[in-house]
Amino acid sequence: MQNTKILTFIGSAIFLSLSVFAVAAPVEIVGTLQNVAGVPLSGSITAIQETPHVTFTHHEVGEDGLFKIAADSEGELVLHASTLQHPVDERVIPAGTTGVVVVNFVLPLGQNVQVRVVDALGQGVRGAALLVRYHEPQKPIRRVLDDPGELTDGNGLLTLQNVGIQVPFFVDVLAPNYPPASSKRTKLAAGDTQMQDIVLGEPGAIVVVEILDKAGDPVPNASVMLLADPAGVPEEARGSWLHSRAFRQQAMTSVLGNARFIGVPPGRIIVRMKTPTDSIEQRTVAVSNQELLVSLVSP
Repeated sequence: MQNTKILTFIGSAIFLSLSVFAVAAPVEIVGTLQNVAGVPLSGSITAIQETPHVTFTHHEVGEDGLFKIAADSEGELVLHASTLQHPVDERVIPAGTTGVVVVNFVLPLGQNVQVRVVDALGQGVRGAALLVRYHEPQKPIRRVLDDPGELTDGNGLLTLQNVGIQVPFFVDVLAPNYPPASSKRTKLAAGDTQMQDIVLGEPGAIVVVEILDKAGDPVPNASVMLLADPAGVPEEARGSWLHSRAFRQQAMTSVLGNARFIGVPPGRIIVRMKTPTDSIEQRTVAVSNQELLVSLVSP
C-alpha cells in the first residue's frame, strides 16, 4: 500500500509538470515591414520575451518586407522593428496568445538631429554615448542606441539618425566620469535639426572596493559588481540607463585585491563580490564627486 501511494504521488507530480509545460502554446507571427507609401522595407525584427528571464531573438527581413516568427505564449512578446532609414517601432503580443497573428509595421521617415552634451560650465563633453528612449502612449518604452560605436566629439556633439517626428522621447547620456543623465522630454517638428543642450551635473562618485581574506591579505582576481539598489531608484527612471536594472559596472580585483569604479551614480548601491568558492554583498551610499572605500572580507 505504501508503494502504491508513492507511485500515485510520482504520477501526480509528472502530470503537474507536464501541465505546466503545456501552458505555453505555440504562436506564429506573420507580417510585413513597409514605409508609408506601402513599399516593402528590408530590416530586422527583434522578439523580446520575459519568461521570467529576458530572451532576445533576431530575425532578418528581406527586400520583400515579409517575416514569419515562431514563438510561444509563455510570456508577453514585444516585437521591435528597425531599418537603416526609419525610426523604430514596437508591437506587443499579449501572453497567452495562440495561433497565427498578423502584424504589419508601417514606418515613416525619420529625421537627423544634432545634440550637444556639456558640463556645468558649458564645455563640451567628449566620449558620451547616447540612447533615444521613446515614450508613446499605449506603447512600451523603446530604447534605441543610435550606434554603439558613435560617441560625442571634442565639442560634445553627436548627430542622432532617423529620430521619429512628433513622437515624445528622451535622450539618455552615459558619459565618462559622470553618472547617467537624461534630456528633457522632447518632440521634434518637421525640419528640426538641433536639440537643446544636455547639461550634466556633478561628476559621479569614485568607489574603490577591496577584497580581503580572513587573515587580512588581499584577494586578487575576484569578480566585483556595482549596481544601484532598487529601493533608491525612482519609478519614473524605468526604461533608461537610470533604471536600477540597467546600471551596473563589473571589474576584477587587481593583485592588490582592489577594484576601482568611476562615474558611479549617487545614491544607494549594492557591492557584490564573487570568487569560485565564495560570494558576499554589502549595501552602501555613493556621493557625487567623492571617493568611497568599501572593504569586504571573503568568508
